[in-house]
Amino acid sequence: MVFTLPAELRSLARLHPAVVYQAMLRAVADTLLELGRTRKGLTFGLTLILHTWTRELAFHPHVHVLVSAGGLGLDGSSFIRLKHRYLFPLKMLGDVFRGKVLAALGAARDSGKFPERTEAAYAQLIAQVKEKRWIAYVKRPFRKSAHVLQYLGRYTHRVGIANSRLMDVTNDQVTFRTKFGRTASLEPVAFLHRLVQHVLPQGFRKIRHAGLYASAKPGGPLDQARQALGETTLPPSPPPETWLEQQMRACPVCGGMVRRVRLEPTAPRAPPMDEAQC
Repeated sequence: MVFTLPAELRSLARLHPAVVYQAMLRAVADTLLELGRTRKGLTFGLTLILHTWTRELAFHPHVHVLVSAGGLGLDGSSFIRLKHRYLFPLKMLGDVFRGKVLAALGAARDSGKFPERTEAAYAQLIAQVKEKRWIAYVKRPFRKSAHVLQYLGRYTHRVGIANSRLMDVTNDQVTFRTKFGRTASLEPVAFLHRLVQHVLPQGFRKIRHAGLYASAKPGGPLDQARQALGETTLPPSPPPETWLEQQMRACPVCGGMVRRVRLEPTAPRAPPMDEAQC
């Protein structure tokens, strides 16, 4: 899932990123947990990731969400699997998300978080978005959860651009790949301006967990869900050095050890295939 902040609120996010980003992440989690309880009778496990960029490094705050394909029943003793082909209507997701973000921003305004805006100016800003349809996007489930985690794990801790997308850097311009085989060229100062707008506030956590994943304490909801599924223990994790060796030095075809010769720029990795594409 992806939840996007309307363009009209981006200026507020630039001035008060911590307040707006926190409102977005909390609103997304509360939206899905509330709808899960009221419409599905369960508690989901959620992993949320804040992103602020497009492939062109434009400022575009949005939240990616991984939602468990089921959840712990409200009785705390059963695991409910999702059987429908869709989760919730998109308009419903957008409407609830909108209401929760605006409520959080209103509370921040009341506590003096936006001193540069007069009451009239703030009211005018909110009037532009309170009746607007907010965008929520839902992708069909992937075939295997492990593929999703591997895909996301490759870029969750990256910034707006990877070194592999930089094609040319001179004193006059920076050229980088965007999407669909296109490129963009910017003056160095303009490039840096785009890049630094994606630096998060100090100490801000862009990856959050909610619902079943909010806490891993023994006997908590996550343990209850595992017990309901008959999974009383977790499989042992491989030692870090073993995992790193397999990922960085093992050939995926023959299993033998490989030696890095040079790095070549590659196309962006596509998301894992879903069932409809297989």
